[in-house]
Amino acid sequence: MAVETDVSELRERQKKKARRSLLIKFFAVLIVALLVLIAVFSKDMWYPYLDGILTKIPDAVKKEDDGSAALAQGKFPIAIEGGSDYQIKPMDDSFALIDDSHFRVYGTDGTMILEKQHAFSNPILTTSGKKALIYDLGGNSFSLESKHKTLYEKTTSQPILMADISGDVAAVVTKSDKYLAQLDVYSSEGNNIFTYKSYDSRIVDVTFNSDSSGCVITTLSASGGIVRSGLICLDFSITDMKWRSQEVDTLAVATQFDDEGNIVIIGDDRCVYFDPVGNIIEEHEYNDELVDYSASKKLTAVLLKSNALRKYSLLLVNSTRCTEAVNVDLPESASHIFVNGDMVYIMTGKGICTYNNYGQEIDNEKLSDAYEDFCKIGGYVFLLGYDEINRINFSG
Repeated sequence: MAVETDVSELRERQKKKARRSLLIKFFAVLIVALLVLIAVFSKDMWYPYLDGILTKIPDAVKKEDDGSAALAQGKFPIAIEGGSDYQIKPMDDSFALIDDSHFRVYGTDGTMILEKQHAFSNPILTTSGKKALIYDLGGNSFSLESKHKTLYEKTTSQPILMADISGDVAAVVTKSDKYLAQLDVYSSEGNNIFTYKSYDSRIVDVTFNSDSSGCVITTLSASGGIVRSGLICLDFSITDMKWRSQEVDTLAVATQFDDEGNIVIIGDDRCVYFDPVGNIIEEHEYNDELVDYSASKKLTAVLLKSNALRKYSLLLVNSTRCTEAVNVDLPESASHIFVNGDMVYIMTGKGICTYNNYGQEIDNEKLSDAYEDFCKIGGYVFLLGYDEINRINFSG
């Protein structure tokens, strides 16, 4: 009997253990299911932090048999419908694209993250970090976009002349019958937080300071047939301008703050450096034709063409020694440049080459086909063709 009792107790304990294991498995499955549901419904909160992690590290550089850089496979090339006029801009570790009917965001692997239709007649795209500002040049609409959704849409009472973005802060310049230009600044929620009205000059550029608490606007005026450009410094917490610079005899095409707190105007015939309170430090004049330009906080680069000599050259100015300029003759024709940090990337007739801030060639990648423009993001160069976008690895 004792043995039978022991066996019965053993069987009972085994049943209890089995039931307990079943309950544990049931609750484990239930918890996992709940976590999955929570993750799905809270995707907009956590996904942006992980977005792009798997595509940040480029593959090793590959070459074709002829020595040209190998084009990416998989989702590339990305087709552009109808070969329409389109723009792409870096957007964090991805890129934004706008054409005549759609705004899209792609990962660097070519995966489409976002697609939305727009009704802009003349769409313009500008980006900053993880945000994109799209607006209708000459129209009355603009919107702030993240990589996953539209954050807000706004309309203006007057036609839009230009717009720019810094982080979540947007600046929109419109024209008016009462004054030459009006600047309106909008918060991340789309609220108007600052307005400036220009009665005596046109606003052609807006350059935000480092924390987006103010900006420098570039103005354009004309007198006696001479075009002049100047700067006005604004603080969004006060109504009056902080300072106004002397005007210079050039047509400004871009403006940039550098690491020293100075401001450079890139003009059609010269680069002009101003100190942090608007005094002119140096002018670097160029007599050749301006082809393209680009600038970062460390380096300003201007691509020039000598029609008489049929040669192309670079003018480079470092932020740490802005009173000096480096001139570099290029061995072949070039069409576009892009500055990233203290490096300049050049699209030539044969490929993409890299120069450092001293004008020394660092890298050169041959391309098998001709492209209209390019965009560098991380270790990749995106090649813009008439109706498609290709990608090559380019860590130089």
